[in-house]
Amino acid sequence: MDTSGHIRRISPAGGHTKTYSWSRREVYEYLGNLLAEQNRRIAIGIDHCLSFPQSYFIQHDLRDWDEFLNHFQALWNTKAEPVRVCREKLADYPNSHELRKTETFTSSAKSAWNFEQMTGAVSYSTHAGLPWIYELRASFRETLHVWPFDGWNPPLEKSVLAEVYPALLYQRYKLFDPRFPHEWPRDAQDAFVIAAWLQERDRNGTLDRYFMADTLTEEEKRLASRYEGWILGVC
Repeated sequence: MDTSGHIRRISPAGGHTKTYSWSRREVYEYLGNLLAEQNRRIAIGIDHCLSFPQSYFIQHDLRDWDEFLNHFQALWNTKAEPVRVCREKLADYPNSHELRKTETFTSSAKSAWNFEQMTGAVSYSTHAGLPWIYELRASFRETLHVWPFDGWNPPLEKSVLAEVYPALLYQRYKLFDPRFPHEWPRDAQDAFVIAAWLQERDRNGTLDRYFMADTLTEEEKRLASRYEGWILGVC
C-alpha cells in the first residue's frame, strides 16, 4: 500500500511475475532494505507472537525479552530448518494452550505453543518468524523501535515494529472498504487489513493512542514491555 492508499501485491526480488510466495528470508531482506533507507520511517505489523508467556521466562531464568530472543534463536534454527524438524529435537511445551495476557483479552487468539490446531494456529509462524525478528533487531537496533519492548511511545525518528492480529480488523474492511481485495487469498487479505488500519490510524492521528495503551494497568504494562509483548489495538 503506497502513501495514496493504492494497494497491490508484490513479488519477492528476483521472483517471477505474479509469484507472491515469500520466504521468511525474503521478507527479512525486503524489510531490511526499507529500514536501511535514509529519512524513511515505516510501520511494520507482524502477524505472529513476538514472545511467550511469562512462565517460560521463569522456567528458563530469562530476565527480559532480549534474553528470550537470544535464547530462542539458539534453540530453534528455523532460519535453516523447517519448524517440524526443529520440533523433533526439543521437548514439548508443558501446556500447549497457555496464553499470554494480551491473548486472554481477545476472543479467539491461539497459543504460540499449540501445534495441534492447524486452522487459525499461530504456532508455526511464530517459531519460523522469531529468529528473523532477532536478526532485524540485531541489524537495526538504532533505527527500529520494537513495541512495546522498547517503550510504549515510539520516537518520531524511528520506524516501529508491532505485533498485530488481523482477525480483529478483517470484517470492518471486508464489509466497508471498497478497496478490499475479495479475490486475494486470506493471508494476502490479512496483510491488506493490517496495512490499511496502520495507515488510517497514522493519518487521523490516533496511532499514538494505541501505542500508549492507556487502558492497561501499570502491572499489565510491566508484564508486556519486559516479557510477553502486546497485540496492538487490544485493550
